[in-house]
Amino acid sequence: MNFKYKLKEHLKNVLNEEELSLLPRGFQTLGKVILIKLNPILFKKESLIAKAYLELLPNIRSVYVNRSKIVGIFRTPEKVDLIGGKDSPIVVHKEHNVIYKFDITKIMFSKGNINERRYLATLVKSGEVIVDMFAGIGYFSLPIAKHTSIKKIYSIELNPESYKYLVENIRINHLDEKIIPIKGNCRIEVKKLVNSGIRADRVIMGVFPAPKDYIREALSLVNDKGTTFHYEGVVEKDRFITLFHEFEGIALTEGYNCELKSHRTVKSYGPNLFHVVLDIFVIKI
Repeated sequence: MNFKYKLKEHLKNVLNEEELSLLPRGFQTLGKVILIKLNPILFKKESLIAKAYLELLPNIRSVYVNRSKIVGIFRTPEKVDLIGGKDSPIVVHKEHNVIYKFDITKIMFSKGNINERRYLATLVKSGEVIVDMFAGIGYFSLPIAKHTSIKKIYSIELNPESYKYLVENIRINHLDEKIIPIKGNCRIEVKKLVNSGIRADRVIMGVFPAPKDYIREALSLVNDKGTTFHYEGVVEKDRFITLFHEFEGIALTEGYNCELKSHRTVKSYGPNLFHVVLDIFVIKI
């Protein structure tokens, strides 16, 4: 018996047939909090729906509803409201033996990227120097540092709220010796790293929309042996090559050769739209 069926059975005496049909198919669990999306028709019944979740899921302490999309340069949730249980938006979520602490009303955390966070760490070789240009709360930096023998990760984040939790997550995962958090615009901070003699074996460019405007600065991190870039974006089905040509075009004008080593689809992003990651090897001409 799936959970939506159980939820419908629990609410069949308080919701009409249309409302029952509009109940969400799933939910996101983060620590002891669940985050749901509701059809606006159900907003007037949201407290009853939240009560049902809490009764069916006794280990859950809070139910929040995400009423909007992710917005702004900091990719923050526009409106996330408590609809049942304790008002406790700061969660501690564990994934792949990594602890992530953050405020769900202020910071995005996509469980749909769980396989990419795990997979990226498997590509990393011992002794690598890595620059994570849009580090957030440590989405990629933390699992890489936790599960590999890298030399150092320079994790750059502009959003002060995300940076606060990045620093805390480094501490609670005991990764202070591996990760150096840097607060600031990665365009500026990358230049500082290069000026101090830092070059990277691997550069992570994991942000939406695809960070085309940061490619030139990122290329300055290429070392003498060549550097692998993980470049993300949203494309129509089977059009990942357009994302590669976007990167390659800029690289060639800056004097770098590119080779697309692999690509993968992370998840569906909308009708005929897909979140993809390209693994691009870059070397100076």
